[in-house]
Amino acid sequence: MKRLAIIGTKEFAEQITDFALKTGEFEVVGYYDNVESKGNMVNGRPVFGKVLDAIEDYQNNLFDEIFIGVGYTRFDLREQFYDELKRKVPFANIIMPSAKVSSDVRLGEGVFIGGATVVDKGTVIDNNVFIHGGSNVGHNNFIGSHTYISGRFNSAGFSVIGKRCFIGICVIVADHIRLSDDVWIGLGCVVAKNIKEPGKYMSPAAKLYKIE
Repeated sequence: MKRLAIIGTKEFAEQITDFALKTGEFEVVGYYDNVESKGNMVNGRPVFGKVLDAIEDYQNNLFDEIFIGVGYTRFDLREQFYDELKRKVPFANIIMPSAKVSSDVRLGEGVFIGGATVVDKGTVIDNNVFIHGGSNVGHNNFIGSHTYISGRFNSAGFSVIGKRCFIGICVIVADHIRLSDDVWIGLGCVVAKNIKEPGKYMSPAAKLYKIE
């Protein structure tokens, strides 16, 4: 069983702790946080120190792998922490047991794939990508680094999602679609044409009618 350290101490880090334990592959041994004081206890586990302290702690065999438990509200920190530790500390891939990932899928490091998610053949998922449960990633997709994909996402074949993108719940992406870096897609959108400019995109909400 691998000893896992998690960056962050807030609600998202708690989620990662729960996910990691449910895989049966990890023992969560502690946290790193640039705000929380060293020695404080979080979820019954110690804060080891600030993020950069992880480099020396790994060399001293305090843990085996690390994972970034910072959510989609701070893409800047997700990328910063990864860049500070890459090639110095190994990042864990956390794949829930009920996920189905084709054997030829290429995964970066620091990737999470949620339960009941299907990742089809020929897909490439870059570093520090988070994909919530119940999603279907079509064949020959590419997902750029630091991107966060919410639950029930569906994409057809040969789509490309850039870096630092946020994909809302129940978003559908058509085949051969390309999304620029730094694109935010609101919940329930259907993306049927390329998005070439960074920014936040929403589909008009349907009107709600009382029928009885």
